[in-house]
Amino acid sequence: MEHNLSKTDGGKIELTIRWNPEDDPMGFLYGWVAKGYLESFLRTFPKPSEGGNPVDADDAYHLALGLNWLAEHTDRRLELLLLLLRDQYKASWGTLGAALDASRSTAKSRYQKIARQYAAGGNYVDETGLHSGPPAEVKRLVENRLRSREDQDRMIERAVAKLKAGDRVGYRLDTARQGTAVKPALGQWVVDWDDEGELLTPGEDIVPLG
Repeated sequence: MEHNLSKTDGGKIELTIRWNPEDDPMGFLYGWVAKGYLESFLRTFPKPSEGGNPVDADDAYHLALGLNWLAEHTDRRLELLLLLLRDQYKASWGTLGAALDASRSTAKSRYQKIARQYAAGGNYVDETGLHSGPPAEVKRLVENRLRSREDQDRMIERAVAKLKAGDRVGYRLDTARQGTAVKPALGQWVVDWDDEGELLTPGEDIVPLG
């Protein structure tokens, strides 16, 4: 898939999108455009106080229908992305919170809810991506993993709370990456990472090695 954004000689903005059949195997993009849902987005999104300026009830209904379709399908894509971020790429709760423009606790609660919903349908994500299995087995797997991670998070939080300057630490996302704690700063820690120098690092990404 490719796109090009440019200005015309008349000062207008022009966007061209091209995709192959393999980019849209289920026809979602084509249907989005063909059903007029793209028009709903383009009319309503740039001017939030105008609601797309519908000309009558039928037009307003069309705009609402298009936005609802987009919101529902986009939310489902976001749910899977949150699972991929946390379970495949090991992103922190802070990273998930930033992606959602929400607090760490809100992001964590939403992730757990989504993980359980996927598990109920026999789906889960691990370090290699999305997988499926018997729902009962997957639900047990996910619940055990959620509990185990809760225990692990609490252990790391307690250890980081006792962290002192000079202590050796590792990085949660890469166990081979190690450094020395320097000082707390802005609710995080300055860590002198070996061969990298001093970097501000979130506490939830630090694993004390003492």
